[in-house]
Amino acid sequence: MANQQLLIVDDEPDMRWVLRGLFEEAGFVVAEAADGDEALRSIAGSIPDVVLSDMRMPRVPGIELLRAIQRQSPDLPVVLLSAVEDLKTAVEAIKEGAFDYQAKPFDPQRLLLTVQRAAEQHALRREVQQLRSSLPTHHLDFGPSPKAQLLRRNIELVAPQTTLAVLLGGESGTGKEVVARAIHALSPLAAGPFVAVDCGALPEPLLESHLFGHQKGAFTGADRARPGLFQMADGGTLFLDELGNLPLALQAKLLRALQERVVIPVGGSEPVPFRARLLCATNADLNGAVRASRFRIDLYHRIAEFVVALPSLRERPEDIVHFARSFLAEANREMGRHVTGCSPDAERWLQKQPWPGNLRELRNVVRRAVLCCSAHELDLCDFEPGSVAQGPVLPAGEDSDRSLAERVREATDALEAQILQQTLAECDGNKAAAARALRIDYTTLHRKLKRHGLLA
Repeated sequence: MANQQLLIVDDEPDMRWVLRGLFEEAGFVVAEAADGDEALRSIAGSIPDVVLSDMRMPRVPGIELLRAIQRQSPDLPVVLLSAVEDLKTAVEAIKEGAFDYQAKPFDPQRLLLTVQRAAEQHALRREVQQLRSSLPTHHLDFGPSPKAQLLRRNIELVAPQTTLAVLLGGESGTGKEVVARAIHALSPLAAGPFVAVDCGALPEPLLESHLFGHQKGAFTGADRARPGLFQMADGGTLFLDELGNLPLALQAKLLRALQERVVIPVGGSEPVPFRARLLCATNADLNGAVRASRFRIDLYHRIAEFVVALPSLRERPEDIVHFARSFLAEANREMGRHVTGCSPDAERWLQKQPWPGNLRELRNVVRRAVLCCSAHELDLCDFEPGSVAQGPVLPAGEDSDRSLAERVREATDALEAQILQQTLAECDGNKAAAARALRIDYTTLHRKLKRHGLLA
């Protein structure tokens, strides 16, 4: 997954510097503009994923910039910052179409989470548009093996049945979110939003308010009412990944919401109806969790009316070379490389590997090999353990115009991605165990996995 693009608009260089540091650390590619006019010129040349703008600027203030962006790129989310916490201005900004309005001094984590959600929703809208345009002429590609063809038939079978609760099961890296997006794109709800949430990615105290929304004053920092993901997915699909991580108390509330088709925001009492299809996924043994009293049996039967099992890559070795070629072509496009294919020895080696990280691991290995390859095709030396132990080093001719800092940053990023991938594989895809092994918190691990494109 490519890094998300953020445009920061502020007439104060020090504030731009602070914001750049915050978002670059989170993996964003950051551009800057000193005023609204410069921002509009930048957007005309290249549309970012999110615009983060100050309200008070010379010539074109933030609210005018928002209106201009709404006319020029109505799907582009804009988050506004103001040194004055003015309720009237905040209401006006939201009515004009701002994704959010926050006051300075801002809460870094809250602002980061808001911008990340805005970027994700923008990316989802673009993916829906791409799927709509591609599905009429492109067949769903899950590989040529019999198991892959069975998976494709199951997807086509359940997609039109929007009242059917579908549970996707499979190891980490088998493509559960890809399947969920395919079900949504083939369903009558394809014109609606597709909203995905990793139930293990958010701290437990925040998860309920993200799912169901909250009222103003519901907890410290809840300065205004906010809709939850159920409401944001209204008329479309809500995808709950890693459902096995839901705490029991929240499982009970989810069951009630599904049965009554309403949610009650945190701090509220009035039920809010929703019309969203729910798709769930897990890489855990939910039957075992039910037996161990860690997962409610009534919720399991409510979400698993139809179970789609995603086979591991080692169960369908005939798909390995097929996907390796697909990932190679993708890497060529994104990296500007011209690797023509894999040698017969390399393809045989690929088919013999166990691939504990499944398609995600295969994709990363192929991309790393394409990056390091100095010949016209990938050979054994590009894949075998130890062949890239020094890190990804580009051919000298392609690095001649890049600084030492840029080369070191790229090599460091590649090494971090390799360590994360190996640790996740050693922990059988269990992110909580991987976080403990790396001695970092779960949220940091999830952010790094997302930045390196290691999330399914």
